[in-house]
Formats: sequence, structure tokens, C-alpha cells
Amino acid sequence: MKKSLFLFVLLISAASLSYAQDPWKLVWRMTESPYLTLQNITEMGMVKAGFDTDKDGWGEFICTWTDLDTNAILMYEATGDNTYKLVWSWVYPISANTYAGIAVGDINTNGVVDIVTTLPSVAGVDPNPPRVWVFEWNGVVGENRYGNYSGGAGKVSPSSYWNFALPDNYDFRPYSLTIEDIDNDASNELIVGVRAAGNGSSREIYVVSLQGSFDLFPTWEVEWSYAHEFGGSLYNVTTGDLDSDGKKEIYAFIWNSFTMRIFECNGNKQFTEAFALDEFTSAKGIDYGALDAVRVADVNKDGVKEMYIAATEPTNKIFIVTGISDVSKMTSADIKELYTIPVTSGGKFRSMYIADPDRDGKADLMIAGEANGQIFSLEYKGSGNPADSSSWEHRIIYDVWKESGLTTISPRLFYGCPATDMDKDGKDEYVFVNYSPDYSVWTDDVPLRVIEIDRATSVGDAGVSVPKGSILLPNYPNPFNPSTTIPYILSSRSHVRLEVYNTLGQRVDVLIDDIQEAGQHATTWRTTLPTGLYLAVLVSSDIEQPEQTIRLTRRMLLVR
Repeated sequence: MKKSLFLFVLLISAASLSYAQDPWKLVWRMTESPYLTLQNITEMGMVKAGFDTDKDGWGEFICTWTDLDTNAILMYEATGDNTYKLVWSWVYPISANTYAGIAVGDINTNGVVDIVTTLPSVAGVDPNPPRVWVFEWNGVVGENRYGNYSGGAGKVSPSSYWNFALPDNYDFRPYSLTIEDIDNDASNELIVGVRAAGNGSSREIYVVSLQGSFDLFPTWEVEWSYAHEFGGSLYNVTTGDLDSDGKKEIYAFIWNSFTMRIFECNGNKQFTEAFALDEFTSAKGIDYGALDAVRVADVNKDGVKEMYIAATEPTNKIFIVTGISDVSKMTSADIKELYTIPVTSGGKFRSMYIADPDRDGKADLMIAGEANGQIFSLEYKGSGNPADSSSWEHRIIYDVWKESGLTTISPRLFYGCPATDMDKDGKDEYVFVNYSPDYSVWTDDVPLRVIEIDRATSVGDAGVSVPKGSILLPNYPNPFNPSTTIPYILSSRSHVRLEVYNTLGQRVDVLIDDIQEAGQHATTWRTTLPTGLYLAVLVSSDIEQPEQTIRLTRRMLLVR
């Protein structure tokens, strides 16, 4: 590369590394909807984001509303900078009593992405209605068509549906959904958390598989299930590998004074209860639960994972578990309070995801604040013990009080989900719902919003110097399948290590570990891993000044 061109690329890339004090902006609001007027959608309870199911380069998010006479699931896709269009929807054929569940992935492991949804259905005229529906993508790039269209244009029906082989008139309220190969058998499973079932106090978990083509009557199977009566609802069933032993775990967190179960997968269809804790905080009189807010990651990349718990109840408390080498030996003493965010208007945390929206290589715990009326980001500072609160910095990235200018509204920012750059402007988004908009108080209130970060890298204090050791450029194509090219620039002769991590903080590949000369470089990553978000992490150390080591991160979306 010519020196002038190299310096030009370096300057352009460095310009993107500028800093901002208030980087998040509200960029989109839901102002109309199908089936119901906007003011009638008062129970929007779920949103999932950060995928490109039709592989056209434009990101999508999916939301649902329930508890009404007409309940629907909607998909929006970016069509330009900060513009989103409704591209697919479906009305649930049965009544509901609480929130729907959403998952996107390849449930039958055939290489084609599916939309999976569940509904806590009311057994009425039909004593045993379907409880889960699958809509498979038609495979045409750029077409948001999912399910069957044999009934004519716009008359979509599911590719498959199932009732979990339940008995008649059985109360069944599925909520948390995850699609992954949890038992490492080269076939994906659907992990389902049921917040309430049976007599109303049963909390249940299902690991189910779907085999075969949707054209040939696929077979559903319950590979494992768990049921137990608890005093609170089960709103959190998430997965991870806390002890890094290669055996994934299921984390069930029951809203009953911090009640928890961990189940470890020991093989195909084999799960063992590894940890049990009942009413950990009952003596304090605090009824902690979690709503899709138990996540596992290795934020400081030291090879030791941490579990983060954003606990419900109006104390805004985040807990951490770390240093676990065997989950079966974990005790309540391993659970520590990590961070408390000041309470606003009744507090309460809701969903939490771990992401890096500013792309500075420092993990953010992104939390929907419900009655707080705020969305929080708790960012790891990049050094220090993750279990020490001083290693973290919290920011309010959205404030409904600030937007509205009112103090009389009662927000319920119930669920939020980070997204990769959906509108292709180099900036990541976060999508969240307001379960109960106050239209009568604030006519501009809406059930769904998108905020966007206006810098692609660190959002720390102004005046921090720009890294000079290397630049990690965007991979292409992105999304990709099965390979992508990762380009980067070195300003000096450096030792380079380029690795790939999944969103749980697990290293899945090492692409480069070598000394390279200054200039532009690129490498290709080809993988057989499943659909998901992966992180390219470039660590470079100047040979002459090895203390000048920097770490850069880029997000890569693999869609099978």
C-alpha cells in the first residue's frame, strides 16, 4: 500500500474513533400498526432484534403484543437510515393470558432460518390448542416470507405447530425461548421456559427437538423436561457455560426471593441439577426475580467467566457470580452484589443482554429499566476485577422523562434487545417496548422505540487519546455464510492475534497469532458454526514498544 493511501485510510478510520458524551439518540418510534389502532396496543411485551433472516443486508426486529382480543407478532426491517418498515406479521389464532415468546434460528437444523413463537394460551373452546408455531423462511434473498402462503397472498400460516403433548385443559404459559445445540449432538434444540403451568404454581422447562422437513410432517420430541412447584413465576430460562467445561447449562431463575436452579447437560438428552437455591433474599424481605436477565460472559477475557443477574424489584441491583470451576460445587456464598443503580420512580430492572454497541471491546450490560423510565448501560472499563463495582461505569442511554418533559407518566419499559447495525450506517441500535403507554397523559407516547449510538467506538470521557497501533475494519460480507473477510491495518510492525468469540465470551477460533509488518492485511474466516453473532477480536502489540497493546472488536453476523 502506498504511504499516502495508508495515511489517508488511517486518518479516516481514526476519525471514526472520536468520542461523545451523549452518544445515544432516539431514531425511530412506532407510529402505526396493523390490526389495531396504535392506542389499543397497550400490552407490547416482547422484542428480539439483531438478525437479517432474508440475507439482504438490512437488519430486522420482531415484536409481539398479547392479552388482547387480537394478538399479533410483527417483523420490521430497516429500509434506509433510521427508517423501518413492517414486512411480515401474523395473528395468533387463539386467546392469550400473558406475554408471547420469540426465538429466531434454525430449529430443525436444515440450514434455513425459522421464526419460532409461543403463546400462553387459554384453553377454551379447544381444550388443547397449539402452544408453539414455526415459520420457515422461503430461502429467497430479500424476501421476508416466512411460513406457508398456500392460502393466497398475505394469508400466511405456520410451517409447523405443536401442543407439547400436553393433557387437555392444561394451563401452559411459555415465555423464555432459546434455539441452540445445547447437548452438542449437531442438532439444534428449542429450550423453553414456562413461567406457570398446571395448577398455576408449577414452573417448567422443556428441551425439545424438531426433526425432518416441514413438507413431510416433521417430528417433535421432548428430549428433557423439568417441573417443580415454586412460590413465584419463572421468567428467566437462559443458557451458558459458567464453569467452561464444555458442558452447557440452563439457568432457571424463579421470582421468589432469589430462587434459582442450574441444570448441566452431560450428554444427549441428559441433564443434571447442579445447583439449587431457594429464597436467598427472603431474610432481607426482598422478592428478587429476573426477566431474561441472567447472562454469562468473560468480560475481561481472562478465561474465567462471570454470571450477571439483573434482579427485579425496586432496588436496581446487579449480582455477579465468578471463579466457578465446577457448577456442581457452587454455593450461595458465590453470589455477590455487584452494582446498584439509583432508583427512579419505583425502579425495577427487566431484560438484560450483554453487548458492545460502541465497539470499543468493552462489554456493556444493557438493561431495560421498566418503571424507571430509563434504559441502562453498565460498561466494563476494560481493566480491573469484574466483581469490583469500581471496574464498571453506568450510563442512562434513554430517559422517557427527558423525552416527554413530564413527571406524571407511568412507563413500563418492559423488554429491550440490542441489535447490530440494522440500517447499515455503521451505528448499532437498541430496540425496546413500553408495555403500557400513557396516551391520555402524553399523546406522543408509543409502544415501541429504537435508539442508536452515534459513535462506532468508545463512549468514554472526552479527551481520551485515539489508539494508534492498529485499525480493525468491517468484515465483508456481513452478514455472511459460510465465510467472511476480516481486513485490518497495522501502523507498525506488531505481534498480531486475531480471534473469534461468541456472545457468551467463548473463544471459538484463532485466525492469526504471528508477527506482521505495517500495512493493510486481511484474513478469511470460514466456519461451520451455527447462526449467530460473533466477535472478531484483534489484539496487536508494537514490536518496538510492546507495552502499547490495544484490543479492537468487530461484530460479525453468521446466518445459515
